[in-house]
Amino acid sequence: MNNELYVNNLTTRDNGLVITVGNYKGGAGKTSHSILIAYQLSKLGIKTLVTDLAPQTNVTKALLLTKSANDPHNINTVNKTIMYGVANKDFTDLPVKILDNLYLLPSFTDFQDFPKYVYQHTPKAYDEALILKPLIEPLKHNFKIILLDVPPMSKEVTENAVVASDYTFISLQTQERSLTGAENYVNDLLRYKDAYSLDIDILGILPVLQNKSGSVDKAMLDAAKQAFGADLVFRTVIPHMERIKRFDITGISNRDRFDKKVMEKYQNVTQEFLQKIYESEHS
Repeated sequence: MNNELYVNNLTTRDNGLVITVGNYKGGAGKTSHSILIAYQLSKLGIKTLVTDLAPQTNVTKALLLTKSANDPHNINTVNKTIMYGVANKDFTDLPVKILDNLYLLPSFTDFQDFPKYVYQHTPKAYDEALILKPLIEPLKHNFKIILLDVPPMSKEVTENAVVASDYTFISLQTQERSLTGAENYVNDLLRYKDAYSLDIDILGILPVLQNKSGSVDKAMLDAAKQAFGADLVFRTVIPHMERIKRFDITGISNRDRFDKKVMEKYQNVTQEFLQKIYESEHS
């Protein structure tokens, strides 16, 4: 892989790319993918923003812990969160620096009011999906990649994220419910693409194995390739790794051999991620 070419493709862009990480099935690994791919992108010198669009705030917690772990002498304070930005129609001063080239647009539990806000501030159904796009668009001047982490089942958040995005990236656990969740997500994606004349593509599908030697996992992986096309499914698969779950408690670290095993996997994922962007834009 020509990684330098793929990185240069992004760092020399005038405007960044917005990518939604999706699947309607909860626990499919969306949040872990968002923060760990963003972490790897930042290490490659690609200025990256992770936008937490979930009131559960898992992305926010994990990245603020990462910030604390790397800068323990500074107290983490977040004065403005995404719902504040929605209410004030401006996201430009919300990003919080986590590490060099890695930023967070933080969420809080008040984001659970987003659906209510949507219905109170739109004159017709068509406008319900157009709340976030004008707020995210100015951020594309400052960041090369903007990842949107969305909750598993929220029509209002999902359609707003999709309409604001250039690509979507699907996380897929190798189990039937996750495959169904991905298929339903893609069906809605096609519906939004048609309704809003979107120029959005599926960047790829990243499998997360429940049991790397299990027959069910292999069958689900084969089913995903058949359903979506083998070219869309990442060559790299993420096995079950306890250390990934620990990052939710400690923040992302790269110290011991268990950390490094996770980092090696996500370095490979990020290389494919960048390759797919390059190939999509130069096909």
